[in-house]
Amino acid sequence: MSLTVSNYMKQYYKGNVFGATEHGRYGQKSRNLLPADLRAVQRAVRDLGEYDYDTGEGGELMNKVQAFVSTYNNYIDSAKGLDDSEVSRHLSKMKKMTKEYALELEEIGIKIQSSGQLKVDKKALQDTSRYSVSQLFSKDADYGKMTEKQMKQTYRLFYRKNLNLPGPNERAKQSSAGQSSAGTLWHSSRSFVLQEIISTVCCNCCRRVLIHILPVVSIRFWLKNMGR
Repeated sequence: MSLTVSNYMKQYYKGNVFGATEHGRYGQKSRNLLPADLRAVQRAVRDLGEYDYDTGEGGELMNKVQAFVSTYNNYIDSAKGLDDSEVSRHLSKMKKMTKEYALELEEIGIKIQSSGQLKVDKKALQDTSRYSVSQLFSKDADYGKMTEKQMKQTYRLFYRKNLNLPGPNERAKQSSAGQSSAGTLWHSSRSFVLQEIISTVCCNCCRRVLIHILPVVSIRFWLKNMGR
């Protein structure tokens, strides 16, 4: 038995349930929504890649495609709302790539809007063949693979910038010059992790508990990103 679109959305937004619904997203900052949207698109694409296009249930496929479209549109919204040139560059690249598959998407009932978001024609999607969907989203399909790759790259970029982690070229320069950014990294990662965790908690009592466990979380997060 297939899940509803909303249930798939909850699965894809595991770790940030607020991002799964319009009501939950209302009033949240783009910087809090973007990482959840990026992960949700990845999960949606991966889920479509694991679908059995030979014997799978049609209703299941239809709901998964609709859930993918919702996560993709959420990503467009949050990326646009973030005043960041690098994120904008990645967004433009994703939109351009999607346009290159406009005909294939339209064939399965998905049209690209002027905003770059996608719109589903449910009747057309219902009438399309599973083979046509597989050409876009099976595990070997180029569009699905490139979309997941683009989401991963943007996700890494976003966290590197928010943690003040240097890129490959910057790391090489710092190493040769004998510089260390550990102090800055510690302060930045500590405050960023706190913001990310607290943003998903609405209970004051839970917030007080998180404040006590934050040092442990921050240390582990910092060591992981330092590659130790």
